[in-house]
Amino acid sequence: MMTTYLDPETAEYRSLPYLPPLRRLAWVALALFCFSTAGTLLNLRSWRLDGVTILWPSNGLLLGMLLTTPRRQWPAYLAVGFGIDLGINMALTFALPSSSYLAFCNMLEAGLAAQLMYRTISPNPDLTQRKQFLSLLSYGVVLAPAVASLLAQLNRSGAQAMPMINAFRHWFAADALGIAVITPLYLSYTARDRFPGRSRLEIAGLLALLSAVAVAVFWQTRVPVLFLVLPVLLALGVRLRLVGSALGLLIVSIIGGFFTIAGYGPIALMRTNSITTRTVMLQFFVATSMLVLYVVEVVTAERERLQSNLVDSETRFRLLAEASNDIIVLSDLAGTRHYVSPAVRSMLGWEPEELLGHNYHQIVHPDDLDAMRSLITSCRSGNPAGTLIYRCFKKDGGFLWLEANIRLYRDSVTGAPSGFVNVVRDVSKRKATEDELNLQVRQAQDLAMVDGLTGIANRRHFDETIDREWKRTMRDGGELSLLMIDVDHFKPYNDLYGHIMGDECLRAIAETTQSVIHRATDLFARYGGEEFAVVLPSTDVYGAHMVAEQIRAAVERRGLSHPANPHGVVTVSVGCATQGLSFDSTPISLLKAADDALYRAKSYGRNRVEIAEPMRIEV
Repeated sequence: MMTTYLDPETAEYRSLPYLPPLRRLAWVALALFCFSTAGTLLNLRSWRLDGVTILWPSNGLLLGMLLTTPRRQWPAYLAVGFGIDLGINMALTFALPSSSYLAFCNMLEAGLAAQLMYRTISPNPDLTQRKQFLSLLSYGVVLAPAVASLLAQLNRSGAQAMPMINAFRHWFAADALGIAVITPLYLSYTARDRFPGRSRLEIAGLLALLSAVAVAVFWQTRVPVLFLVLPVLLALGVRLRLVGSALGLLIVSIIGGFFTIAGYGPIALMRTNSITTRTVMLQFFVATSMLVLYVVEVVTAERERLQSNLVDSETRFRLLAEASNDIIVLSDLAGTRHYVSPAVRSMLGWEPEELLGHNYHQIVHPDDLDAMRSLITSCRSGNPAGTLIYRCFKKDGGFLWLEANIRLYRDSVTGAPSGFVNVVRDVSKRKATEDELNLQVRQAQDLAMVDGLTGIANRRHFDETIDREWKRTMRDGGELSLLMIDVDHFKPYNDLYGHIMGDECLRAIAETTQSVIHRATDLFARYGGEEFAVVLPSTDVYGAHMVAEQIRAAVERRGLSHPANPHGVVTVSVGCATQGLSFDSTPISLLKAADDALYRAKSYGRNRVEIAEPMRIEV
């Protein structure tokens, strides 16, 4: 199947070639060579001192290029990247087989991350969107470097030439930081508006300030002032947004790495002579700063998008309101009308002339006169605007619910209050819109209470429910029971089948457990990880034990294969606790009792139910 694209100049569809323009490939090769050389120079002294790789930027650059390139052209980019990486490795005196294998691992890392992130990021790269940011962290920063690091350990000849380069944690940390810093920098730099609203002088000044602070902090070894770097990074991120944050992290990594390896800076104050330990601490600082900066950027961008959407919605609403024949009234400070728009005919049946010279007493329902009087008094006293929903008499004797939006206006010359502008609209259409918005809010609230993996209640829903049921039981008396459920040997299950099958296992357990719980008042929720919880209001210890045993047996009967479990199938352990209440307290004791019972169930062999001692708090 031929891939096509729309040529913007000719408005014709053309086939997309497999090979990018040679000029583009030459630029890619030069950029990768520069980044690889810079990374080598940054890390070379650390390697010579038997230290670890601080930051490896070229994989992050290649990943950014792949994410902005059609997939059919990836082989050409990966081939160029492989050649550059192979040359760098051989320049480091690696043998050809070892150099080729390490270059392959690097290309696998970039290609795997790009493949997993492509569908989420490539159509519209914007890492300030939460979904794209999580995709970068999950696949680019964690998964792909982890896979490449594991494969790199198989290179025994490379380990003999440079032992530290194949250690998992050292390869992983350097590549993860490289992707976390360089990929966002590349994607942000390719955007049309890289530094929105910032002058070149401000950009240069902020970057120079960060560089100066970083040099000042890492140059001296007398005072541990590493914390001074983060506020400057935050200021850079706030002013220059994501590209500024990424640039700042790169600057701190380079300056901090150079001085740390040389034995300077706050990290050199640690009571250790190990260059590896100091380098790892620097990586930890950069990673922590990266998370803070990127999270702040994502939250800020989401808030701005929300504000923009709200402004757009408000603008559209106002335009619709003006086009819906709203009544516009001009009155003096006493409320006497001097102008009424013609829309009053279709809305209320009155002629505009019939309302001129009168005040609000003429057509406002008697029960709403006090509210209207208070609103006018409030606006007259200086409040900029006020809104009131009230009943207004129609000419035929009926009445209509209207919304008055009253605003005080001032004389253009003296600035003294002159009167009121009142925009009156029929609220029936707006109420329908509000009902729809309220429905959407309720649906969003319902989604916020559901665990995304299993479809049952989440931890937030559980916390709210147990607190509510605790208070209800305290008020009405009775007993409240809680079950804590844990999947037996779940880590070996994940190790054996993988996390995808592990997720399917959790879904199956949730489905099975839900089938046991029948009362509408009971709540089954995912507590966290492989732990679940069941809240059983108005249930004594015997009823709670019966439900717990039914859940345990149902999961075992489900027969999910689990060779690492002595029972051969997936099983659960259940801790059961019941507490009667008679005065104000918190549910912590009940949670602790159920958790202790669960611990005993796991200690006594798993696939069993343990009951906590019955508790009752007396006044």
